[in-house]
Amino acid sequence: MIGLNRLSIQSKMILLLLIVSLGSIGVMAVLGYTSAKAALTHSIEQHLNGVRVSKTTTLEAMLDSIRNQVISMSDSRAAIEGMRSFRDAYRELSAKSLTPSEEEQLKDFYRNDFIPKLGKSLEGQPILEQYISSSPTERYLQYHYIASNPNPYLKKHELVSSPTDKSSYGEAHARLHKFFSRAVTIFGFEDLMLVDADTLEVVYAYQKTTDFATNLATGPYAQTNLGARARALRTARDRDDFEIADFEDYRPTLGAPMGFAMSPIFDGSQMLGILVLQFPIETFNKVLTGNYKWMEEGMGRTGEVYLVGADKTMRSRSRFMYEDPQGFLSLLKTTGIGAKTLRQIERHGTVMNALPVSSGSADAALQGRSGIQRVTDYRGKRVLSAFGPIELDSLRWGVLAEMDEEEANAPIYQYGKRVIVVASAMALAVCLLALVCSHILTQPLRLLTEGAARLGAGDTEVQVPVTSRDEFGQLARVFNAMSESIKNQTTQLQEQVRENQELLLSILPASAVAQRQEGDERANRQFADVSVLFSEIQGMEDFGGRSGEEKALSALGDLVAAFDEAAEKFGIEKVKTIGTSYLAVCGLSVARPDHARRIVLFGEEIARIVSMFNREHKADLSIAVGVNSGPVVGGVVGRRKFLYDLWGNTVTIAKNLAAAKGSAIRVTAAVKERLGDQFQFSGPLSVEVHGKPHAEVWQIAV
Repeated sequence: MIGLNRLSIQSKMILLLLIVSLGSIGVMAVLGYTSAKAALTHSIEQHLNGVRVSKTTTLEAMLDSIRNQVISMSDSRAAIEGMRSFRDAYRELSAKSLTPSEEEQLKDFYRNDFIPKLGKSLEGQPILEQYISSSPTERYLQYHYIASNPNPYLKKHELVSSPTDKSSYGEAHARLHKFFSRAVTIFGFEDLMLVDADTLEVVYAYQKTTDFATNLATGPYAQTNLGARARALRTARDRDDFEIADFEDYRPTLGAPMGFAMSPIFDGSQMLGILVLQFPIETFNKVLTGNYKWMEEGMGRTGEVYLVGADKTMRSRSRFMYEDPQGFLSLLKTTGIGAKTLRQIERHGTVMNALPVSSGSADAALQGRSGIQRVTDYRGKRVLSAFGPIELDSLRWGVLAEMDEEEANAPIYQYGKRVIVVASAMALAVCLLALVCSHILTQPLRLLTEGAARLGAGDTEVQVPVTSRDEFGQLARVFNAMSESIKNQTTQLQEQVRENQELLLSILPASAVAQRQEGDERANRQFADVSVLFSEIQGMEDFGGRSGEEKALSALGDLVAAFDEAAEKFGIEKVKTIGTSYLAVCGLSVARPDHARRIVLFGEEIARIVSMFNREHKADLSIAVGVNSGPVVGGVVGRRKFLYDLWGNTVTIAKNLAAAKGSAIRVTAAVKERLGDQFQFSGPLSVEVHGKPHAEVWQIAV
């Protein structure tokens, strides 16, 4: 201390500046690097997890769509009549048999066509007797629709009517094949099969591969995933029962990976058969890979998303196999993978259903857990892995989004290098700056004057360095405290303004908020062309009478919350809710050329929500939806406690259409004209509401 007292003020300032500045640089460099490393790591992890969640959601939607399609198709009159016709015709063939020449032609098809093609995808040589059926009926149908079919294999479905089959089965096939062919084409499935529930005979197959006319309980394909799931479903007691068979290398399609969705076909209380839809994995691959554009999806050079099945093998493509097949196979050889597996991958040109994945993240995902781990992947590389399950009924896959640790950590290493370079440069600069500033800081009054000028100009971050305990030092402290106080008050004011803005936006549309901010308290405005939806939930009183008023109110709240989520999804603005009524509009704050289409899609969605509610709660609610397009007037009602409302004939007509009884979406002629043939309408109808007829009303069933 005695030595410091002998130093001049300038020397003290130099020493103080060096100690404080260099120490601060060192501390901030360490803290900055630590914080940045944590932030970058968290960002990468969140990105991978976000990609994984996004892909999982899309895949779940695809699987749900497949389930809904197979259940809907199995419950159709066409499926019931087709199942009955083919089953009866199939059973009438028990007395049919092939001539010796026809028998030989069937064997020639297997020996010279199917078996050689199948052998290219198998490890060993297929045996003819393991694939050709011994049943006369099965051999009869396979001859007439496969062996004598002039179309190439996997194109046999192009034969509509067999010229050689004069049986009642041939008549049924000629009559029904076109219908099922259209259904397969429209929904994008590979095959459609009808299976007898009693015998598990495949009595009809659109594709006409070698599983046609075989028995899924005792035939050559009984041990496939398809056979196992069909046997599990044959005891179904519910027409909405559903089974999905995991992807497998399906031999009738020459080893191409296929999955199956199936649902029972009931005619009244009798289970006639099983509807089976076959779908390829390629549609799932396109979702997982972003149509094979990993870089454009932000996955870098090594990122990918893939599926793992219950047998711990991959259910989708590998990015590395797709981009560099030879290099990838060479890499696999160094990981100790079995030679048989390598040959299978080389033979099929894909890792699906072949390459084992034994990482900890894959195990956790298959156990139903989700999270992020650092693991060794199937290439023997250390990766950052975001994992989670995807489930549909009995099916569970693991979804893994991964990126090499080296690439994931590259930004952190680069940032660390920059911190060292910048900190070193700053330390050198501080040493030079201390010499210069020591002279300047001897003029504290000038510094205070400059600081006051900056504060007056709005710079609330200004702080004057305190270098002494004299009067100037005390003045500097008071100045700094004042600057900090002004800064805190400014921050609080800005936060309050932001909160008020968010609250206002939660009550009013964006256009009304903008008008009020410009001085228009009522925010009245005429909108030339919007689409309005008014819906009325019917039957809530009866539901409340059975379940209790408190439960009915809670259920109504859940329905309205679901409606709100659907509105946000379709770009719809909710206007208000009164009891069981719901008013919404599209094209108000944001001009949308397709506002009529969006509002009708929203109407279908809320009808689906009510239908799901009825199934879950065993309720009998219905929803009447009225949709109209045209001009409206919108504005704020009230002064202290206000809300936003719409007026005009457009709103009145939509409300009247929703007053009619029964679940339906009713639209005016103006809406139908805008939508064209995008929806299936019935009408025109004359709907009577409150004793007044409304003509030119069109209806969409829900």
